[in-house]
Amino acid sequence: MREKWELYDESRRKTGKILCRGERIPKGLFHLVADAVFLNSQGQTLIQRRARTKENYPNIWSATGGSVIAGEDTAQGCRREIQEELGFSPDMTRSRVLHTDVCPESCLIRDTFLIYQDVPLSAMRLQPEEVQSARWLLPEETRTDERMWAQLNMKSSWKEIFPYLWLESMRIRIPAGVYRHSKGNLYRVHGLAIHSETLEPMVVYQALYGAGEIWTRPARMWQEEVRVNGVLTPRFSWVSEAEKPAEKPADVRK
Repeated sequence: MREKWELYDESRRKTGKILCRGERIPKGLFHLVADAVFLNSQGQTLIQRRARTKENYPNIWSATGGSVIAGEDTAQGCRREIQEELGFSPDMTRSRVLHTDVCPESCLIRDTFLIYQDVPLSAMRLQPEEVQSARWLLPEETRTDERMWAQLNMKSSWKEIFPYLWLESMRIRIPAGVYRHSKGNLYRVHGLAIHSETLEPMVVYQALYGAGEIWTRPARMWQEEVRVNGVLTPRFSWVSEAEKPAEKPADVRK
């Protein structure tokens, strides 16, 4: 039995019309689509490789998702798609809509949900007709692989959601708190922000000595290792969540 889709106007109001998958959608009307991106406790996101036998977009990396069927909202459709394709129940209580886009040329309105959940690959039961494999990886790794990046943008809003997904991932990996620089001084991370021009995640942090200057640094640099006395060590090391009292600065401020 073919799926039935409810049709909406551009303002997301139901029109009362229902079509079956494959039937032509009249111009100016839309059906709903729900996609899902995940972040686990390590800041990794989940992508899946579509089956080679899929009629549309076979053998490409993509986000999980699909069309919402009649009687569902996008959250319910998102849950069903994940259960069908990946074989586990998403925790929608720890989710939010990360991005919504309206695509007149494709006659769809798509909600992309961000779900915070740890699910090992071994706990997934992939639907072979839909998915051939799944993978956890850091969001920025999807951008360094040109072929993967191109595939992820074929049927999802990956380019649009990526800056926010990367930011949220870095917030998991660099929580607010006190850190010690490799040269000795203490700094407090107040949070992360997005660079207005490059859309890169930036750490906002303050010196816990002297005048207490506030700095920003690309998040990707925060976790780098640097060589100190010939030994590789983290540029910044976690100390605690609590504020530390002012202390005598080291010889080199940063």
